[in-house]
Amino acid sequence: MSKNANLDPDQDLKDYRDPSGVSLREMNFGLWLAEHRRRITKIIIAFLLALSAFFFIFSSYNYIIYFLSDDPNKQLANENNLLSPRNVASNPEAEQLQIFRSNGNYDLAVKINNPNEKFLVTFKYCFSVADKGLACGDDFILPKESKYVLALGQTLSDEQTGVAFKITDIAWQRIDAHQIPNWGDFFLSRLNFSIADLNFLSATNSGLSKKVNLNTLEFTIKNETSYGYYKAPLNILFYSGSELVGVNRYFLYDFLSGEERPIKISWPGDLNAVNRTEVVPDINIIDEGVYLKYQGEGSR
Repeated sequence: MSKNANLDPDQDLKDYRDPSGVSLREMNFGLWLAEHRRRITKIIIAFLLALSAFFFIFSSYNYIIYFLSDDPNKQLANENNLLSPRNVASNPEAEQLQIFRSNGNYDLAVKINNPNEKFLVTFKYCFSVADKGLACGDDFILPKESKYVLALGQTLSDEQTGVAFKITDIAWQRIDAHQIPNWGDFFLSRLNFSIADLNFLSATNSGLSKKVNLNTLEFTIKNETSYGYYKAPLNILFYSGSELVGVNRYFLYDFLSGEERPIKISWPGDLNAVNRTEVVPDINIIDEGVYLKYQGEGSR
């Protein structure tokens, strides 16, 4: 009989004590890890890939929802859906069409109001007679702004009858609070035009011509902003008390920062009883294309 015949291997292993203090259980666990290392590695990699895919899909979904929410036209809602205020925008509101006779033709004006505090509104408009377009175009209105849409020098067979105004293709552009944290400051920093020496003379008082009635408007305008503009349209509004009685429009080209320009305008007609004149810039300051590129590049 062999001298080891009476040995019990299991009993011997149980009684084994490693000099470093490692137990038999720890040794078995280490052996199991060594035998299943590849499978465990594959399981961990598969889990991490699944976790990464989940977060990628989740992030992509939220980015899509965020960008779509900038356009309220693309949002679907019913009575059971609760919409965040950032996703809701109202249509621009058009007031009553006004028509002013001007030297045999007519000037048309409609006041538009944007009730939205955080949305620029762009739209198409059309003045029409008997559903036939008379003066149509594209326009915009800044947040919380009121402005006039004008069509000057139009030929009408009847002064008041049959003229209609319609807005279509309304779109909203949300003001990015990260880029423009304070809309009031942004607005003033880009539309701070000062008007001085404003003087209006109707044809009766101007004395420019005895044969042709000519109204005259003179003023000085200064660009007090840090920005230059390729084209700066000005809406000119004439009031008798609180009543609008006439309109005109003037364009400034290459209007530099800090520049001051004297303006003199004469046009046929005879505006009487005007006691207040407003000169209002009509510039889409959200559109980077309106700025002269060599001015104010670093601060926008």
